[in-house]
Order: sequence, then C-alpha cells, then structure tokens
Amino acid sequence: MKRSMQALIGVGLLLAAALCAPRAANAAACAPAWVSTTAYVQGNTVSENGINYIANWWTQGNDPATNNGGSGSGQPWTSQGACGSTTCTTKPNAPTGLAASGTTSSGTTLNWGAVTPPANCTISGYTVYKAGTSIGTATGTTFAVTGLAASTTYTFTVAATDAAGTGAQSTSISVTTPASSCTASPSTPTGLAASGTTSSSTNLTWNAVTAPTGCSISGYTVYKAGAALATVAGTTYTPTGLTASTAYSFTVAAVDAHGTSGQSTAVSVTTSAASSGGTTTGSINFHVSLGVNTNKETLTLTGGNFNDLIMSNIISGVMQSHMIKEYYPSIQFNMDYMVGSDFAQLLQENIETYAYVSSSNLIDPSPDQQAVFGVGQGGPYQINSYAYDMVGGGTAPTGNSLINYIAIQKNIGYTMANASTQSTKPTPASFNDKYYGPMLPAYFHYNDMVALNIIGKGPGGWVTPWQPDFDNCMTHFNTLPNSFLDMILNVAYNQGYYGGLVKSYSVKGETATASTVASVNAYTSVWGDTSTYDQYPYQVHYYLDQLYDNPIPTTSATTFTTPTNHVAFPMSTLQTVFSNVFQKLDYSNGTNPAVYFTAAQATSAFTSALSTNGVASTATLDLSTAADRAKIFAVLDKAIGNLETTSGMKFNATTTKQL
Repeated sequence: MKRSMQALIGVGLLLAAALCAPRAANAAACAPAWVSTTAYVQGNTVSENGINYIANWWTQGNDPATNNGGSGSGQPWTSQGACGSTTCTTKPNAPTGLAASGTTSSGTTLNWGAVTPPANCTISGYTVYKAGTSIGTATGTTFAVTGLAASTTYTFTVAATDAAGTGAQSTSISVTTPASSCTASPSTPTGLAASGTTSSSTNLTWNAVTAPTGCSISGYTVYKAGAALATVAGTTYTPTGLTASTAYSFTVAAVDAHGTSGQSTAVSVTTSAASSGGTTTGSINFHVSLGVNTNKETLTLTGGNFNDLIMSNIISGVMQSHMIKEYYPSIQFNMDYMVGSDFAQLLQENIETYAYVSSSNLIDPSPDQQAVFGVGQGGPYQINSYAYDMVGGGTAPTGNSLINYIAIQKNIGYTMANASTQSTKPTPASFNDKYYGPMLPAYFHYNDMVALNIIGKGPGGWVTPWQPDFDNCMTHFNTLPNSFLDMILNVAYNQGYYGGLVKSYSVKGETATASTVASVNAYTSVWGDTSTYDQYPYQVHYYLDQLYDNPIPTTSATTFTTPTNHVAFPMSTLQTVFSNVFQKLDYSNGTNPAVYFTAAQATSAFTSALSTNGVASTATLDLSTAADRAKIFAVLDKAIGNLETTSGMKFNATTTKQL
C-alpha cells in the first residue's frame, strides 16, 4: 500500500511530456502492450505509455505504470526506460454517434462511439457539455445526466481529451424530458426508533415508505428539534457530535419528485453521561479489507501501552490541520478524520504496529519490522517518496521536498548537500522516532496538497489531469462543512496524483453538498471493492471510527456496531509528549542557523493553551468522546500557534538552504 517510484515521481515524467521534451533518438522498440487480463512470468516484457517494463515475478492485473520499482522495492514490475516515440502532439477528433437513452423526467443517459487516439496519444477522457457548458467528465463512453427539469428540451455535446488537449465537440443532440409522472408526495415514515445511544451519538432507524404511483422515494430527511439535519438514501442515520447527558428529539420525512412528506412521530433520545477520561480500554482491528475478507490484526488499547504513540500521532495530525488552515484559511474539513489520518496510516502501512512498546522511543522496535527502512522504503508510514521534490519531480529539493520544511529539516537524517542521493540510501533512523516520525506524514500530506495546487502553473505551465477540478473543489470546500479533503490527501499519498482518484474525488467535491459528503463517506462506496487504492481512504476511516467510537460496519456495509473504546489523555502526560515532540523540531528566520525548540518553550506554549481553552492541567480527557476530543484538538492547535508566536516562524515555512 505505497506509491511506486514511477507513480511518485510522475510529476517529473509528465512535466517532461508536457513540455514536449524529445526522447533519445536510440530509444528501444516498444514491447507488446500490457494487457490487464494476461498473466506474466519473470522476464516477460511489456510496454505502456511509451515505457518498457520487465516482470520481476508472476503477476496479473498489476498495472506496470503504477506498480513498478527498482530492486528491493517489492514491486512486480521494473521500468526499462522509454521506448519508441511517445510525444502526443495532436488533439483527438470529435466523437461520433452521440445518442441518449433511458430519458426520464429528471435525467438521461448519453453514449457515444470511442474515439481512436492520434499517433502516440491516449484518450484520457471525455467532457460532456450541456448547452455548451461542461457538466462533467467520463473515462468511458457513457455518462448519466441527472438533475434535469421535466418537460424541458436540452442540447448535449461531447469532446475527447488526450495529452495535447481537448478536441472539438461532437454534433449536438437534443433531448426533451417527459412530464413528471409523480403527482403526489409520499406518506409519513413510521417506526422511527433509536438504539446504541452513547454520550455523543445515537443510531436512528425507520420503516421504508412505499412510493405513490408513478413516483420513487429519492431519500429521507432527518430532523433534530424540527431542523433538517441530513438527507440519506436508506432507512438508517447516525447523528454524531451530540452533547452528553442531553435530551434530543428526532423526526424523519420521506422525499419524492413531487415533494416531502410530513414529519414522523418524534423519538426522544437522552445521551449518556460523558466519560471523565478514566482508563484506556478496548481494541482496534486493522489491516482490514472492507467486505473483501475477514483477515485482521488487533491493537489492544487496554493497559495504555499505545497511549503516548497515539498522542504523538494526534499532535502531528493537529499540526497537519493547522498548516492546511494557514494555506487555505477558510477551508473546512472533517477534523476528526484529518487529525487521525497519520495514526490510521501507521496502522495500515506499517508492519506489526502491535509490537510497539512504550518503554522504547522506537515506533518499530522489533527486528521483524525493519523491512520498512530499506532503500526505496519510507519508514513505518511508508512515505516512500520522502526524498523527492513533489513539484520539481526529481531528487533535488527545489522547494517542495520534505527537507525544504524548516521545522523538520534539522532532524530529518540527511542534508541539502546529499539530498539528491538520499533515494538510494536506507531510510534515516529518525523516521523511527515515536516523537519525530509522526510529523513526517503530516508534512508529507500537507506538501501533497500544496503540490496539487501549484503543479503546472506559472510560465510554461500546463493543465494537470486534476485541474481545474481540484482548485474548484478547494474553493467549494470553503463553504462545505466536514468536507472530504482528508480522502483527497489520502488517495494522493496512496495512489499518487496521476492515478485517477485525486481527479475523481475533486470532481465530486466541486459541487458537493452535505448529502454528497455522506455518500462519499459511506462504507457502501467501497464494500467488496478489491482495489487497494479504492480501499485505502475507507480503511483510514474504519480505524478512526473504532478509535472514536463511531458506528462501524460488520457483516455488511449497512450492518453496524458501535465500539466502546476509551483512550485516556491525562493533560500532564499530553504536555510531556507535546514537549518531547517539539524538542525534535526546529525553527529559524530562514537566514540564521536552525535551533531546536526547548522544553521550556513547549511547556509554556502548552500550559497557556490549557488556560485559553479552560482545561485544567489535572484533567483527563477521553479521545473516544467527541466533546473531549474537540477540547484536545483545540488545546493542541492553540499550543502550536503559541510556538509560532514565540519563534516568529510559521510551521509551514520552507527554505532552499541548509539552516
């Protein structure tokens, strides 16, 4: 579950293609094209997109473009370099055969003939237009149009895209939607009930409503005290973020094309008392493929062995969210998932995280875990491209490599002088430090976000596959509470920028609503999907939902249970871990030599943050309780801000010098 070198430095490779850099005149002939259904054995050669690959062992269905690496990388393919001529200089022809089918009062399905790509080109997708305005893209030759008005005529066209650009639009077709056959609102739902109520959430269920003649039920709107809370497709919903020891009233209404039913009979729910922190108990299952198999490993929380490791990862997660807010001040995202992503990444990507022992400062103390520190690896968090500049595309740190970030430069384990050769060396020992190591994925995810924003822009720039959707998405997330930005950053890490998922999630994010967020977050989106890339962001959510006592799926994507974990965060212990973490980080004004933060600076920043947030230094907060968790995040974010004030440096500050 880690990016191959080819996918990770795709920025550099595609930059060369985008600038039409010629290939060597003596490039090898291209081997037969890779076929996903063909089984290959060691020594077989294939080609894809102008690059030859050789199989390292038996493999089938593993795309060589995203599953290749050098000796010791653990990848099934190794690149043999460029072949033939691969520069695409011609835009594709306009598609033909555009037609509509299955037209209803609110939608239609468009299909068209596949376009034959010009020489040295590949059709990357198709853009669909309504009255000349783009309404979406498709990788295949069909597109479902929704949200149309009844008894209305629309005009559609489609255009193909390759590396040289988007071609001409097809001949247009006109589609007239029929009158709506739905002339009645649905009846009121019955059987609303609550179960599994905790101090911060409850599970609501109700009976499905039979749609009136000519109608279909499009969803159900859940209300809290008469105010709309969410709209869902099924007959279950879990309100979260509730206050402990508080009474709530919920109702539900059904929706069809004609309108919304009356609200159901209310159900009253009183949340349980909040935990006072107490003792860490419970467990987390990880290394899970959702709906694919029942294999799992277990992290036993009871006893508190993992408390300080969880604390250091939560501190790094708050740092990640803090830097994102500094780059995009108005951005909104799911704080729980964003802050917890680093810890979930450790669970999924590391070998045997359960082997950790709190008496050691090592994340991976066991000899069985050391494979993650080899050449081409990225330590416990498997950030294999840590030595690459994610904008420049090479190993020279030109501004967007981890070593360019001042706060982590001094302790990273190599210098600017030898950074260009670091990718050929074992992972530095500092990556295994439980106080410093978690900061590296935090900075890596932040750096990915910055790179997605700036790659291709400026003089000589080009349009990357994820633009303008990514920029539009980030703008839209300014007004979308609890957006799925964490999922975009997690697929950027796991699959790479050019794998397709960054684009897919960005397209969804451009026009997302609260209902879209719920749909994207739903485990039904990935249940039974065998793609490890598709699974990864949901594995992150699954591990965190256990940590946070949110409902998790069991035998199916719609069968849930609510964990009863508790992770005690005594403020005195959190202060010690915070101090240990920041003594591993450094600061500078960009000119003077970097110096490490002191224990006194970190302690002062933390105690001031406790006071600002009204939290006693003797308090113990429970990470698994929503209200306590919000306080923990607020204290840490304020403490980080206090250190920025003390040092005069923002934690996302960069340099191109060795400080």
